[in-house]
This record gives sequence, structure tokens and C-alpha cells, in this order.
Amino acid sequence: MSWWKRLVGIPSKRVLDLACVVALVALVLISWSMVDPRPIPVILAMSVGQVLGTLSFAAFLVVVVRDLRRAQLNDVSSERGSPAERPAPGEPSAPSPPAP
Repeated sequence: MSWWKRLVGIPSKRVLDLACVVALVALVLISWSMVDPRPIPVILAMSVGQVLGTLSFAAFLVVVVRDLRRAQLNDVSSERGSPAERPAPGEPSAPSPPAP
């Protein structure tokens, strides 16, 4: 199984949980640099903290895009319906609105 199929197969809730944990770790690193302004905490906050925060945000965006795509696919499939639900050719699919 390819890494892409494994990545796509991860449930959204698990990805969001991981994104939250990673964001909290980034927040701790950034807060540490504000409390202790020596060079090492500042460098860690500006490099590792920023990377972790960006990864967390990217994971959140992946879940949002994946859920929007899934909803769009569900709408398209529900619009098509099954062949038994489709109207006969020449028959209107929905009643016409009343004329004013």
C-alpha cells in the first residue's frame, strides 16, 4: 500500500486530534521563548515551533478539504439518484412553480 493511500485512509478525527496536540506543543515552545528569552528557547520557538504550528494548520486544512470534497461527492450522487427514481424522458423532474 502506498503512503498516499495510507494517509488518505486516516480518519478525520484522528488527524484533528494529532493536529491539536502538535499545535499545543508549538504553543508551549513559543510561550517558553517569551518567558525565557535566552537564545536557545527563541531559536527553538522560531524554527521548531513555527514548523509544528504550520504542520498543525496544514493537517486541519487537509481535513476541511477532504470533508468538503466528500460532501460534494455525496451531493452529486444524491442528485443523480438511482435509475428507478429518475423521471421518464420528457417528464419534468420537479413540479413547476405556480405562475404569479
